[in-house]
Amino acid sequence: MATVFFKINNVQEKEIRKLMEEEGYASKSEFFRFLVKFFKYHKTPEEKRFEKTTQELAAILKELEKQGKLGSSIDEQLEDV
Repeated sequence: MATVFFKINNVQEKEIRKLMEEEGYASKSEFFRFLVKFFKYHKTPEEKRFEKTTQELAAILKELEKQGKLGSSIDEQLEDV
């Protein structure tokens, strides 16, 4: 396992200690390991909105293709991308 060292200011130290106490973390390393996992899997509202909009657009394009309202297939249109 790798060791990571970094400095934080006094205000951040107080905030971290308070959060650790509130959430029940036994050590800073446990707390920061959780933050890394949370960051990896957490999506911002913008990312969620983008994913939803992309899925909606894909559904619309598939329906238009199914109805024959697109000049060429979606795959053909996206070949150049």
